[in-house]
Amino acid sequence: MTEDGDFPGEDFPQIISKRYNDLTKSEKRIADYLRKNQDECAFLSAGELAARLDLSEATLVRFARTLGFASYPAMREILQRAFRSRVTHSVRLRGRLEELRESGDFFERLVISEMDYMTQALSTVDRESLEQATELLRTRKKVFVYGVGPSISLVDLMEIRLGRFGRQVVTLTTAGREILEPLILMNDQDLLFVICFFDVSPTLQFVLDYANEVHCPVIMLTDTLGSMIGNQAEVVLAARRGPVSEFHSLVVPMTIINALLLMLASEDPDEVTSHLDKLDQFRERLKNLNKSSLS
Repeated sequence: MTEDGDFPGEDFPQIISKRYNDLTKSEKRIADYLRKNQDECAFLSAGELAARLDLSEATLVRFARTLGFASYPAMREILQRAFRSRVTHSVRLRGRLEELRESGDFFERLVISEMDYMTQALSTVDRESLEQATELLRTRKKVFVYGVGPSISLVDLMEIRLGRFGRQVVTLTTAGREILEPLILMNDQDLLFVICFFDVSPTLQFVLDYANEVHCPVIMLTDTLGSMIGNQAEVVLAARRGPVSEFHSLVVPMTIINALLLMLASEDPDEVTSHLDKLDQFRERLKNLNKSSLS
């Protein structure tokens, strides 16, 4: 083991096997559960895993230390590394395709699967958090929306809809230096809306750190990252996208965003509709200009 609590050349099942006889009865329960559900547990907090096993968080922490890790997060990092090296995007896509083909009717199985995720959202999406997020969206001067990869489509949705509602939106959809200039404008009167799944990139961590530095409140829409970086957000919205080892769906995150936008509009429908009416007037004027230029 290294000073960082790493185990070069060893995978997690090997680590457990070597120390299994030294574990208490409760710790063996944890070990057995992790062996069977390693991928899913890689993204659970100590509290979430403890709740599943009806154990205390302290027991989870002791378990991690018995295995030789400095902390529970250090153990979870090993699980996540193993997951990412084994379950690539192509592996997840192939697994999803095989599952859908087995059902016979490809489209029907996909629709049923998406409906299952939506049904789960009724119990996993916290209504109070939605209301808190809506209030932040309503009262803040500018809204910075961060998202990369598949999240860009959700960023675009928010930019278009919020813009039509008359809100000032700054999108953050690039990595590295290109994201720095827009951040200069961020202050404590604004809001950062982060859409993030699966991984905490250096760019995401930088954006979160800077928002906290300038006291800009954060709303985080995520699936597995809430337990890791949720403490950097005022509001965390849990958007389950299916098992972590599968090709993921965006239906729940998109529905949460639609709900937030409609809740925001319902707070002041007259103002929102006045902006939409003005947009329609602009379209009509532009349409007439185009006609004039052709005549």
